[in-house]
Amino acid sequence: MKTMSLPGLPSDVGARRAGRTGVEKRLLRRLYAMRAWRAGIVPLLACLALALGTNPAKAVIVTFSTTGTGTDGPLAARADFTTIAGQLTVTLTNLLSNGSTGIRSVGQTISDISFTLSNAPGTLGTTTAVGQQGNVSSSGLVTYVSGSPGRFLGVGGGVFTITGNTILLEAIGGGQPTQLITPNIANGGTFGNTNPGFDAHNPYTIGPATFTLNLSGVTAATTVTAATFSFGTGPDTFLPGTPGPPPVPEPTPLVLVATALPMGLGYWLRRRKQRSAA
Repeated sequence: MKTMSLPGLPSDVGARRAGRTGVEKRLLRRLYAMRAWRAGIVPLLACLALALGTNPAKAVIVTFSTTGTGTDGPLAARADFTTIAGQLTVTLTNLLSNGSTGIRSVGQTISDISFTLSNAPGTLGTTTAVGQQGNVSSSGLVTYVSGSPGRFLGVGGGVFTITGNTILLEAIGGGQPTQLITPNIANGGTFGNTNPGFDAHNPYTIGPATFTLNLSGVTAATTVTAATFSFGTGPDTFLPGTPGPPPVPEPTPLVLVATALPMGLGYWLRRRKQRSAA
């Protein structure tokens, strides 16, 4: 055991145990208690600072999905909406497979989404569109290319409108439809079931695609009350979305405090016990 030398106190272990005066013993007990307190209070305060200083954005995440059948075969898609103060994010995913029984026609690609917010969206600020672009050959071979699905936001074609509480993101309009959303597949992969003419609408968005809209009226309490998906270049098929399960709520600062206090206090008590037994 490591010994400790203090001015005016014996440093020998045996002498410490046998020759201490009452004053020395009280002094050592106070010293050990102070060291244990310092060792425990620091992590305790750190836990409290983390808990009280954490202020989650409390983002609301709402999911709508749909399945059905169009003139070109099965359809399946999902939209994930995330709202925080001043911002709405929409992620569109084509849920069809990319194999020999999956997507075969441009009529099965996602071409637009229309959705309604629970409150007025307010003034539109900046917008961004993110999604891998790719060319699909006549044999279904996918080659990634640069670019983004800006047509859904009215950039280079397409349609982007806000009417009341309803927002439309559409890749159709302003010339040959492109940037339509397919299932995800790796660069160099092959859609094994595409029909002739699929390559006429390059580039595609090799999904998913994410769109961020800065809207002054959107708050952490804003949600989506309805959504409709469209597929193909007509659009060929419209399908209503079905809301998914409610999101798991994020922990509040009070919950974090309730978690941090026992952890920090337990650590402090263990250190104090270890010091007292030394």
